[in-house]
Amino acid sequence: MLSQAEQATLNLEQARDLRASGLSYREIARTLALTPSQIGRIRRVLRRAKAAQTRLHSTNPDATDSDLPVTQLALPSGLRQLLKKSGYRTLGDLAERLADRDFPGLETVPGIGPHRTRLVKRLLGDFGLLPGSDDLQAEIEALFPELKDAGADISDITMK
Repeated sequence: MLSQAEQATLNLEQARDLRASGLSYREIARTLALTPSQIGRIRRVLRRAKAAQTRLHSTNPDATDSDLPVTQLALPSGLRQLLKKSGYRTLGDLAERLADRDFPGLETVPGIGPHRTRLVKRLLGDFGLLPGSDDLQAEIEALFPELKDAGADISDITMK
């Protein structure tokens, strides 16, 4: 059973996908069985996200999604303010910080717990900025340093 906050986040993600496929907000509300206040919140959040991208690209046509300001993201207001106070100016700053292996995680920032961290990671995932390695061998060597020392190719190792 999902909490109300998790359900709202799930509804937002589903609505974002449905909106991208061309459905109207009325059709989205019917499809997801949303109340008028729920669809109103989703409309505001999606409008904020689109307006932020439009502003960014009108001021700098060469800008990427990582240049989006934290204050204009589709995150709750309190979370945006906490991220701004913590020194994160853009979405790229957040992605770089989460990619840093020495960084203990957003949960250690005062006021940001596991739920808010999941919101940030989902947003980064939506933009394709979620830190992660495309190099499977490097990821496994990071977890198992003895494999790195042996010089073995991970593809040669089989499960017995």
